[in-house]
Amino acid sequence: MAITFEIPKLKGFTKKHTADWLKHVAEIEGARIQRLHYKSFNRQEMIELNTQFLGHEYDTDIISFSVHEHPTPIDADFALGWDQINEQANELNEPFVKELHRILVHGLLHCIGYDDHSEQDQKEIRSKEDLYLSIHPECSTWNNT
Repeated sequence: MAITFEIPKLKGFTKKHTADWLKHVAEIEGARIQRLHYKSFNRQEMIELNTQFLGHEYDTDIISFSVHEHPTPIDADFALGWDQINEQANELNEPFVKELHRILVHGLLHCIGYDDHSEQDQKEIRSKEDLYLSIHPECSTWNNT
C-alpha cells in the first residue's frame, strides 16, 4: 500500500500521520487502499483538468481519478486545487491545513462510494468528513496554525 503526496511543504502537515489516518478511515469504512496519490495544482491547471475530464469550466478543490469502479481495492490519483482549498479555508475561517485534510478525506470518501450530488448526499459526506477530521492525530493543533 502506498499513499503519496506531491504538495508544497506545509506547517502542521505530516505525511506519515496523514497517510496512516487515511488508511484508518478506509478500514473503518470497510475498504482497502492499494494506492493513493495526491498532487497539488494551481487554479488554471485545475480549471484545465476539470474541463478536460469532467466538462466543467471552473476551479474545484479536488478531482478524483479512481482506477477501479468498485471501491476495493482503492487505487486512485487526486488533483488538489491548492488555490481553491485556500479560498475555502478563508471563507470558512478555518486553518488551511484543516481544510486540506477535509478535502483529502473527501476524495477518499468518493472512492469508497459516497457522493455529493444531492443535498442529502452532501450532508452525509460532510458528516463523515467531520467525524474523520475529529480522529486525525494532529486535529488538536489545527486551530493553532
